[in-house]
Amino acid sequence: MIGQDKKKNRELTQHTIKFFEKLLRASSDGIVITNAAHNIIVVNEAFCDFFRRQHREVIETYLFFWLEQLGANSLKRWAEMESRVHSEGLCHDTEFTLMTHEGIKYLSVNASLMEKVDAEEAGTIISIWRDITKQKQIEEELKILNKSLEQRVIEKTLALIKSNEELRVKIAEHKLFEEALRTSESKYRLLLENLPQKIFYKNKDSMYISCNENYAGDIRIKPYEIRGKTDYDFFPKALAEKYRADDKRIMESGKAEEIEEKYVKDGQEYIVHTVKTPVKDERGAIIGILGIFWDITEKIAMEKEAIRSRHLVSLGELAASVAHEVNNPITGVINYAQILCNKSNEGSKEKDIANRIIREGDRIASIVQSLLSFARISDKKEKKSIISVHEILSDTLILTKAQLRQEGIRIKLDIPQRLPEIVADPQQLQQVFLNAISNARYALNQKYPEAHDNKILEVLGGEMTIDNQQYVKITFYDHGMGIPAEIRDKIMDPFFTTKPRGKGTGLGLSISQSIIQDHHGKLTIESIEGEFTKVAIIFPVMVKTG
Repeated sequence: MIGQDKKKNRELTQHTIKFFEKLLRASSDGIVITNAAHNIIVVNEAFCDFFRRQHREVIETYLFFWLEQLGANSLKRWAEMESRVHSEGLCHDTEFTLMTHEGIKYLSVNASLMEKVDAEEAGTIISIWRDITKQKQIEEELKILNKSLEQRVIEKTLALIKSNEELRVKIAEHKLFEEALRTSESKYRLLLENLPQKIFYKNKDSMYISCNENYAGDIRIKPYEIRGKTDYDFFPKALAEKYRADDKRIMESGKAEEIEEKYVKDGQEYIVHTVKTPVKDERGAIIGILGIFWDITEKIAMEKEAIRSRHLVSLGELAASVAHEVNNPITGVINYAQILCNKSNEGSKEKDIANRIIREGDRIASIVQSLLSFARISDKKEKKSIISVHEILSDTLILTKAQLRQEGIRIKLDIPQRLPEIVADPQQLQQVFLNAISNARYALNQKYPEAHDNKILEVLGGEMTIDNQQYVKITFYDHGMGIPAEIRDKIMDPFFTTKPRGKGTGLGLSISQSIIQDHHGKLTIESIEGEFTKVAIIFPVMVKTG
């Protein structure tokens, strides 16, 4: 009887091990577990690949041997990180560098203290190693282009974890075997919960069997509550059907797939990178599907912004070239037309034609100036100084007050008198404010051609903190026409405009965004068509020293 139980338990252990090995193969990061003596007791191939070594060359070696290859201060940084792990239980984002024949590789390490499963486990640390080299490269490229973007890059390396088969072989007594089984399962569960990705396991009918804490937290349940549920229980119908169709296709093909797809969390839509792989039993029959995924929403947005930035640089160079080529001839045309106008009799056809040429020439000259502004070309050097945002905004409103009043637009101000000072070019800052007011005017006049109680432009000011950096925020809030959802991603593009021909060049927002980015600030636009538009302009506060 005991022999039959042991056989069943061995089969359970093998299934458990294979299950967790499949989970770890889907991890994109290197995984290392070290004991209190800093010996590597578990390592996957993703970590070994960093050093171009085989698994057998790394397992059961001294961790410090590999740390010494990460630079002169690596042992000190590890000691500091380990100290935090022992005092706080975990430590995030410690960076190391590795010199390879391809160049410098940047590694980010998260570490945590594993809870004791038995007396021998005290001091055991699990560390997750992520290659962030591509992220560093993109950040550097974006710094050159816009100096404002960040990037998070996800690697796609599959990993292995050392099997604990020896544990099953060495334990002869039934009680010891049962205890070892519980210990082994606890270790794998602990390792699973330490992985930063979301992980789930479904049967061949796409019904959930289990998941890790990270995934359960997203759908607001406990991990044990997911068993027996389906995607229909957690996601919109269309999304659930897509997930299940993906599952079916992968299980039918028997091949793993990597998918970029939509994911809903707390009612908000994200883009995630998902790795799904079919799960097979001992006979090779597919019995389910294993999934692991992580959020790449920010990565996708940053890649789009990088492409847009390159486009803007090229377009700026073209704009400057065209502007210079047009500027001189149009000046000549206007001057000659003025001479004809001066020599023509009042009321004559010649004088009327000359005046029309002058008006159209002035309009072309205005477009040329917009092109030059877009290309950041000016006859005088940019001058930044310490300025009061409140003062610049007040001066701007004085310039536009009469026109707004004439059009029946009321202004509501909520700007603190003592906003912190910033370092900026006052003329450029005023240009940004004027553009925001001009767009709000147009939207309000389109929706309310005559006087109306809601024909109001609210200008709000305040302070905010982002990543321990203090900012000044000015918001222009109107209840005008709003921006249609289908063009919201295009409004920052050069020459894109919704205004009738002759009413705008489509460069206002592009120029404003370039100015704001040059001042290390941010421009955000929130809008619902037919209801409102909020334009938020954010500048970093001047850091006082001494």
